[in-house]
Amino acid sequence: MKNIKIIREGVIAIYLCCNNEKMNLKHLLIFIEVATCKKMNLAAKRLSLSQPAVSKAILDLEDYYNIKLFERYPRELCITEAGKILLIHAKRVINYWNILEETMKNPTYRKPIQIGVTITIGNNILWDILKNYKSEKIKVIVNNTSKIEEKLLTNELDIGIVEGVIRSNHLILKPILEDRLVLVCGKTHRFYYQNEDVMLEQLENESFIMREEGSGTRDLFVSYIESEGYSINIDWECTETNVIIKGVLDGYGLTVISQRLVQKELEDGSLKVVNLKNFNWARTFNLVYHKNKLLSPDLKEFINLVITNE
Repeated sequence: MKNIKIIREGVIAIYLCCNNEKMNLKHLLIFIEVATCKKMNLAAKRLSLSQPAVSKAILDLEDYYNIKLFERYPRELCITEAGKILLIHAKRVINYWNILEETMKNPTYRKPIQIGVTITIGNNILWDILKNYKSEKIKVIVNNTSKIEEKLLTNELDIGIVEGVIRSNHLILKPILEDRLVLVCGKTHRFYYQNEDVMLEQLENESFIMREEGSGTRDLFVSYIESEGYSINIDWECTETNVIIKGVLDGYGLTVISQRLVQKELEDGSLKVVNLKNFNWARTFNLVYHKNKLLSPDLKEFINLVITNE
């Protein structure tokens, strides 16, 4: 019944878009492109339209909903909060339309599953999962937790596997695996030879090599530090965990990372866990998808595989 309701909502949305002069699929496609480019002229170029046509489409939408979609600044457009809401739903409507077109023109078509995973997951358990998944219809995108959440809400992804905090109540979370964060240092760092617990105040003058903003690992650790009234110096910011590990090994700073990603270095002694007093290092890897997601047989199979994977 749930899937029938979702399909019905999609059909209604497409019908309404196809039967309105000021709000149709073309308007939504133009709006999505403008929101992506942040410039009318660039959106017009990408869509092979004139700039006046693009501007009129945006004005039509603003007039239809009686809202402002963009703040017009000299160098670029800045999407408003109302625009962000429309962007989420516009992408969903366009996705419904694409599915309808592909399905009706090719009855044997099977849409690839769009999976978003964090860098930690990609370097950790992803390939153990995929080796047991038989379908070739799959596409993987690697990004941080924040970006994956955003793409799940706009229907650009079917499912996500993340370790960070998910804030939207429109998404369903299913825990799949326990993980542990560790604060590590290299042999040249003074903490390597300190056996007692390190206090938070000792971290304030240390250099840290951390993931970018939006990373679940970084958010968890920084939130804890700030909640205790302290701050840390993030001198290096990097999206590649291998680069972060190399920086720590070479003595450029400390990092907080999944223990799974540095198990080899911990075992051979090139890195050491720094014991930080009173910090809870446990966390969970979660499977995430939209509560209104139409679950195809392939998607159901993949969800079951992830949940039962050991």
